[in-house]
Amino acid sequence: MKLYAIVILQPRKDNKTAGTAENAAPNALRSCSAVDVSSFGFFQRYSAKEFIFFLSRLVASKITLNGAKTQVTESDYCCFAVSSSVATSGGSPIVAVAIADIEYNNRVAFTMLNEVLLNFQRTFKNKYEYALVSNPPAQDDYLSPWAYLDDMLAKYQKPEEVDKILKIQRDIEDTKIIMYNAVDQMLARGEKIDTIVANTEDLSMASKTFYDQAKQTNSGCCSVM
Repeated sequence: MKLYAIVILQPRKDNKTAGTAENAAPNALRSCSAVDVSSFGFFQRYSAKEFIFFLSRLVASKITLNGAKTQVTESDYCCFAVSSSVATSGGSPIVAVAIADIEYNNRVAFTMLNEVLLNFQRTFKNKYEYALVSNPPAQDDYLSPWAYLDDMLAKYQKPEEVDKILKIQRDIEDTKIIMYNAVDQMLARGEKIDTIVANTEDLSMASKTFYDQAKQTNSGCCSVM
């Protein structure tokens, strides 16, 4: 099991899209992030990181319920997302996202994201609330680096060890988790992940090729989970 990234995002209330294309990736401000792409080949790391940011932004922007827990798989990635129960002054919730491989334990992922979300709100109180309406507007990773997030990414690389130490919150398994078998299932009718990838300005041509190759490799042995 591999945990690639933990990302905190603030989706825009009006859900404006990045770029001018109709199916461009919906906009969400990335507050801070911790990423580990060392398991990828040297020449794949930039594209892998770019795709991780793209996927986390896309999933976060599609969450419509405050306090929602969402799990979605795409190619060889599994994306877990937890939304805060209260919206910011900018009108949107805070969304904590974890990107991992498809074998990563979802119970541990959601427990970790709940902890990260609470710590983010405590640590950056009075700093993040107006980020979406500030002038000039806040930029991606405006609260990075955050050492705590890097530590959590390292700590949760071995979820089976963390699970022995942490007391799993009782409500994790009792809370309904919105699960999607592919990103396409959480998109609006007529939207397709392939179209969004092709049109988004969040990904370079190299990263779009990286996505296409991963998709082809995955479909060669099994369908998208």
